[in-house]
Amino acid sequence: MNAFFCKKLNTPPKRVCLRLKELREEKKITLIELANKTKIDKKYLEALEKCQFEKLPKALVYQKNIVRRYVETLGLKPDSFLEQYLIEETHKQKIKHPHTALKNNYWNHLPTFLRYGFLAIIILAIVFYLGWQVKNIIKPPKLIIYSPIEGYITENDQLLLVGETEREAKVTVNGKDIKNNENGQFKETINLSAGINTITITTQKKHGKTTTQVRHIVYRPIVINTQNNN
Repeated sequence: MNAFFCKKLNTPPKRVCLRLKELREEKKITLIELANKTKIDKKYLEALEKCQFEKLPKALVYQKNIVRRYVETLGLKPDSFLEQYLIEETHKQKIKHPHTALKNNYWNHLPTFLRYGFLAIIILAIVFYLGWQVKNIIKPPKLIIYSPIEGYITENDQLLLVGETEREAKVTVNGKDIKNNENGQFKETINLSAGINTITITTQKKHGKTTTQVRHIVYRPIVINTQNNN
C-alpha cells in the first residue's frame, strides 16, 4: 500500500506550480496577502506559481522553505507538495545537463584499471610538463656565434659580429648591451685595435642563468710604404 501511495505521489495530475496557484485562488488570497503572511518576497511566490524555479534562491533548502511556508499558510500539510517539487526540480536538472550526467555515468562504468590508468597518464603528463618548465628555467640559454670564428685575422678595423640566442635573453658584447630580434638573432659592428682583440659575448636569462663565448680576433692593418725607391 505504501508503494502504491508513493507511486501516486510521483505522478501527480498537475504540476506543483499549478496546484499551488489553484489552492491559493480557492482560498481567495492574493499574492500580496500571501507575501505579507509568509514574509516571502512576492517575486519568489510568482516564480513558484509559474514553475520558474531558476528564479528562486539557488540553495535547495531555501526553495523547500518557500514551498513549505506557502502551503502551511494556506492551511495544508506541505509533505506531498515538497515531494512533488523535488521530483520536478530534479527532473529539470537532469534535462538541463544531460551531457554532464552521461559523462559521469560513462566514467563510473569504466573498468577500475582503465580509470586508474587514465589518472596515471594525466599525473605523468603534469609531472613531465612541470619538469620541462623547471629544466627550461635552470638550463643556461643557448648562444651560437655564426661569425667571426675563433682566431679570425682581418685587415679591416671593423668586424661584424653575428649570432643567435633565445628570444627573451639579454645579450652583451664586452659589457655593452645589444638588441636581439624576435627570433633571438643579433648583429653588432665592433671597432678593432691593431693586434689581438678579445671579444666576450654573454647572454643571460631572466632567472640569471648565463652563457658566455669568447673570440680572439687579430687585426693587421695594411702598411703602405710611402718611400720612393732610389
